[in-house]
Amino acid sequence: MGVLMTVSLQFEQDLETVWNRLQDPDFRVERSLALGELSADCEIEDHGDTLTVHMTREVTRELPSVLAKVFNPKQTLKFVEEWQADGDGWSGTIQITVDGQPVVLSAEMSLQPKGSGCEYRVSHRCKAKIPLVGGKVEKFVLSQTDSGAVDELNYLKSDLG
Repeated sequence: MGVLMTVSLQFEQDLETVWNRLQDPDFRVERSLALGELSADCEIEDHGDTLTVHMTREVTRELPSVLAKVFNPKQTLKFVEEWQADGDGWSGTIQITVDGQPVVLSAEMSLQPKGSGCEYRVSHRCKAKIPLVGGKVEKFVLSQTDSGAVDELNYLKSDLG
């Protein structure tokens, strides 16, 4: 199902410190806006050993000419993250939909202790149901998604000091 790409980042801070920041909806909105998104809204449901994140983000992207015919550069992304306790850390999945577009992104994520810190890892997959250019769309969307994930993780790392 589509193309797969993985991003990971090691944090010096312990897992609990990083996890607490990721559970903060205000931090997630602040991060999105600081990274140039037009708007962001986040709701988090914490059930102890599970966590659900609902996030809506409005973004503008520069599109290659072949994709500019198919996509509006201004897009609304809807995220649903489902996390569960996993040993000493957390693992989860994410579904990302782009309003009005035949593109679905999914990912598997983990936040696990590593040495005196922890590691966040996310593997994104994209499926575009578009004849002829679907493969190009998938590769472009994944490159944007992975670049965004790197920016988000670096912002988190910087914010944690």
